[in-house]
Amino acid sequence: MIKVKTARKRRWRWWLLAFGLLFLIFLVSAELTSRSSFCSVCHYMKPFYESWKISSHGQIECQICHYPPGLRSKFRAKIEGLLQVGRYWTKLYLKSKPWAEIPDEACLRPGCHDKRLLEGKVKFKTIVFDHKIHFEDLRRGKKLRCTSCHSQIVQGEHITVTESTCFICHFKKSEHYPRIADCFHCHKSEDLRASKSRHDHEVALQNNLPCQRCHAQVIVGDGVVPRENCYKCHFERDRLDRYDETDLMHSTHITAHKIECNQCHLEIQHKIIREIETIADCRTCHQDLHQAQKILYQGQGGKGTVHPLPSIKLEKGLSCQACHVLHEKTKAESVTGQTLEASGQACETCHGQGFARLLAQWKKAAQKEVSTIRQALLQAEKEIGRSQASPNDREQAKKLLAEAAFNLEIVAKGKAVHNMAFSLELLKAASNLINEAMKLTGTRYRAPAVGEAAKRVSPACSECHQGIEAIEGEAFGYTFNHGQHLEKTKLECESCHRLSPRHGQLIATRSDCASCHHESGPKNCAGCHSTQNIIYHGGNLSGLEFKPDSMAEAGVDCQNCHSLEKGRIIRSDPKSCLECHEEKYWLVLQEKQKEIRDKSSKLTAIFKQVTGLKLSPEEKNMLEKDREIFNRIQIDQSLGAHNFSQINSWLTACLEKWLARLTQKDKIN
Repeated sequence: MIKVKTARKRRWRWWLLAFGLLFLIFLVSAELTSRSSFCSVCHYMKPFYESWKISSHGQIECQICHYPPGLRSKFRAKIEGLLQVGRYWTKLYLKSKPWAEIPDEACLRPGCHDKRLLEGKVKFKTIVFDHKIHFEDLRRGKKLRCTSCHSQIVQGEHITVTESTCFICHFKKSEHYPRIADCFHCHKSEDLRASKSRHDHEVALQNNLPCQRCHAQVIVGDGVVPRENCYKCHFERDRLDRYDETDLMHSTHITAHKIECNQCHLEIQHKIIREIETIADCRTCHQDLHQAQKILYQGQGGKGTVHPLPSIKLEKGLSCQACHVLHEKTKAESVTGQTLEASGQACETCHGQGFARLLAQWKKAAQKEVSTIRQALLQAEKEIGRSQASPNDREQAKKLLAEAAFNLEIVAKGKAVHNMAFSLELLKAASNLINEAMKLTGTRYRAPAVGEAAKRVSPACSECHQGIEAIEGEAFGYTFNHGQHLEKTKLECESCHRLSPRHGQLIATRSDCASCHHESGPKNCAGCHSTQNIIYHGGNLSGLEFKPDSMAEAGVDCQNCHSLEKGRIIRSDPKSCLECHEEKYWLVLQEKQKEIRDKSSKLTAIFKQVTGLKLSPEEKNMLEKDREIFNRIQIDQSLGAHNFSQINSWLTACLEKWLARLTQKDKIN
């Protein structure tokens, strides 16, 4: 019995000895693993250990900062030190990167930074910083922590100020909070006055000049949060769906946990740019020069318009460079440059041949409508000045006219071709605003309606041929007004043009036109035959003043020479001439027409030769003008019968002028 008890006592002694030994090992291990020197044993902790060792906190144990004060935290530090050893030997550390959160209580513990909040403003590099307003107050609705600004993300430094965090808070745009981007929040005026080593800011400060006048482009980046950044840590759908809950995101990641801002936000830099291409940004001085074009392209921003009407090119994502592809070189010889511009050639690169003509039609139609509304606006201003309405009504009317003028200038300066549909809507709104102003002041004047004839254009055609109702073209050598034919005769586009194949081909014939215009005899020949009317009766032909023909002065009308038979106009023949003239007149007329034909052929050949010469800008303008007049004479088709004297004189003078230019070129060679 005594032997059994002795054996039991011995076993308990061994158990107690073993437990005591294990406890001693545990205490020693817990103490060793909680020391800073032990942290460097693990290779992946060496960068953090080295940056701590040479920092201002190098004499303070890691656990002092990484855990809040108190016995419980001290015990937790020792236990977690042992757990880190286990994670290291089991390779679990490979599944995540090293991570630590520094509680504010650790920073503000007695003997450390407990008085930092009472120190007020301190100097950080060249700026003034106040811990109190950043730590105690909400910053843009967020509760900051010490490690919101002091982080480990700066290479080679430990718990240093992370300037990129400052820039995200101060410079990021937000729907709910204004940017705290006033320069004087950080750069105090008294410091600028005191520092005169590089530049004396005294005059600029006295004149209240904005800093951006000189220091432009000092903020780089926008600090957005790409949704993809969430996938670095999260995969749960319920969390990812709360991406837009900004307050929740910040309270969870900043206030509750120490997550560096740059883990989620793209970086914002605040620095002096020394790259000339960035500094020489045209927008620094030339601000909003293309605002009108932007309004037209986006299809919104006008006055009195209801629905946005963006350009189809914007909806397809076309940039300005899609159309502005041609290079216009500067005139300087030694310092060269170029400006991208648009032209019909750029249109045809993508849309095919014929779109250059369409672009010209858009421009012409827009110019006509702009001119109409501009005249209406001027007349409306005069009407208000003469109005007997009350001062209040006149003031309201002027505001309406100001809105109409805004729409007009958007179309005029922004170029209607950027969005023809919206341009016409702006001009319609301008017309309506003018009429509202006239009603308000009790005047009878009304602005002309815009695009009424456009309602007759089929939707299939109007998508491209916007403004066609304002275009006057030529058909068979005669003036053709689309608006009149759409509005008065209710003609469909398909009546004259083929839809496919060979889209837009003219299928109407002279007989088709004559079936309406000559049905009951021509009432006004000049309506279609404007060129012939000017040459015969006199007038301005593309800048050339024509005197009336002797027959026109004698009162001879078109019908005296061109008889009407069954809706067809018959050209003059010997029989019609002999009704008034002697027999030899017909022979004389044929000789004169042969002379005009020969001179026209010679001038056509000379124009081709002159085109190959190196002409001055003045000569180019002169050549273009002469060609336009010559083309109009060709359209006349009378070969001088309508006004031989004037046509012959001009052809002779033009031949002599350009022959002399060719002779001058031969002498030089």
